[in-house]
Amino acid sequence: MTSKYGFSLLTAVFLLLLLRSAAQESDTASGTLKYFNKTELGVSFGIGSYPNNVSNGVTYKLKNDEIIGTFQTVNGIMYNNRWLLGVSIGVEKWRNGLFWPIYGYLGYNFKKTDNTFFANIYLGYGIGTRYSSGGTENNISYVAQGSGGFALMLGVGYKMKVAKKLKFGYEIFYKYQAVNSSYNNYYQKSDTSKVQYSTIDYKVGQHFAGFKLSVFFP
Repeated sequence: MTSKYGFSLLTAVFLLLLLRSAAQESDTASGTLKYFNKTELGVSFGIGSYPNNVSNGVTYKLKNDEIIGTFQTVNGIMYNNRWLLGVSIGVEKWRNGLFWPIYGYLGYNFKKTDNTFFANIYLGYGIGTRYSSGGTENNISYVAQGSGGFALMLGVGYKMKVAKKLKFGYEIFYKYQAVNSSYNNYYQKSDTSKVQYSTIDYKVGQHFAGFKLSVFFP
């Protein structure tokens, strides 16, 4: 629950900063709407750890060692060369999985010029599977298979004009992906030497930091 509140607060702060920047604009150019496309390739690396099996009341944690290769494209409308609103679809190849993320996209250019810093937020759902890995089921390094859920990305970057209707961008980002999975609760009763276990379903959030290269049209 704490993690959910943290992500909600982080998202609210991010949107507040964007709205504040828009309110402080000094230019008075008339608003215009036009189509845009953003296509990107990226790589991200797992950070932190997440809970796994429980043995005699002790919860073990695993380091998030997933590596993700991402390809996705965003299509939408841009208002006044500042605000971008669209839908993103893509594919992610995890070390132990394959996901098909679908996001709503909100972006903001800090300047109206062709060369500018930008920020964006992706909110959506990662459809797919994180496959099982590791040793046997009574090994704490074992990872059970899981399915995707809520996903969030926050990024900042810089884009520059390289042709009449083409811009190139660099971006660093943070990603959160919820995974619906399970863990085993191992226990040994005092009156027997046999180790028993029960399977418990849970939802765990995995965190990533990464880098993307993008092309923008127009």
